[in-house]
Amino acid sequence: MIKTLLVDGDNLFKIGFHGAKDVFNDGTHVGGVFHFVSVLRKFLDEHNHDKVVVFWDGDSNSSIRKSIYPQYKANRRQDDMNEYKYESYLYQKSRIKQYLEEIFVRQVEMHDNEADDLIAYYCKISKDEQIIIFSADKDLTQLISENVTIYSPITKKYFKNGDMISLNKVDIPHYNVLLTKIFTGDKSDNIEGIQGLGEKTLVKFFPQVMEKPCTMEEILDYARNIHQDKPSKTFTNLLTGKTKSTILGEEFYTTNKKIVDLTNPLITDDGKELVEQILTDTIDPTDRGYKNLMRMMMEDGLFKYLPKNDDAWVNFLKPFMKLTRKEKRNINKN
Repeated sequence: MIKTLLVDGDNLFKIGFHGAKDVFNDGTHVGGVFHFVSVLRKFLDEHNHDKVVVFWDGDSNSSIRKSIYPQYKANRRQDDMNEYKYESYLYQKSRIKQYLEEIFVRQVEMHDNEADDLIAYYCKISKDEQIIIFSADKDLTQLISENVTIYSPITKKYFKNGDMISLNKVDIPHYNVLLTKIFTGDKSDNIEGIQGLGEKTLVKFFPQVMEKPCTMEEILDYARNIHQDKPSKTFTNLLTGKTKSTILGEEFYTTNKKIVDLTNPLITDDGKELVEQILTDTIDPTDRGYKNLMRMMMEDGLFKYLPKNDDAWVNFLKPFMKLTRKEKRNINKN
């Protein structure tokens, strides 16, 4: 079985861009580039991946969900960047893409599509790959299965089939993360949940959530039965689809499921076509190679941040050289 690494590109890049503040080349910040390449290199060195795909958010990537739920991500303020910092952000992201081209890393980016959905669609159509998703985004834990594992670069932990996922400090079985987000919403994306029903309350009133995979209908039926005997405000809100701002009835559940469910990704036809192409196509080797990566790293002044020994740069490049050779062998086979 092919071992594939799927990287949430924007997620990893932003961690380095905002975190590696002391990495400069002649006064130009290159921390985002160095962090991205260093973290990817370390992970490849520790794992024997056959293929690497980096997914990027496209322009207007929230448009599909906003057409369904206009408030989606309305709470997100733009990163507090002056003009210089914003130009640096765009340059470093573009530079990372150039680096990845040289080491046979596939990249997926499509207008109107979020990286999460592109990753989800890849997992959905992949049949013979053992996948690790490299991301700190807990939405992607919905995709965990026998063939899909999540690695978080923040916690440095793996999340696999059967594991618990911490949502607002409440551990939820991965197979009920989607269910939980439908009922409780997602504050980070400005998605409202049922008023008075957070993760702790959900687990308290519906202990079966901790024991087995549950459906939305099962929870609502259970609530109706309990509500008949012991009426409560929380159950009333649950059964009427009442949020903090309005009462939506069944529309609440239809809308929330549609916008949070990554097992049925919201993706354009162009996005699907690109992912399907990336899944099966080999990479054109023309003018690509790790030597070009080495040249760019020298141009960006990154080697000075490596250990001070004679073979530091060779050791740094080895995982990329290994990946390059694998991809070239695949090309020769075909």
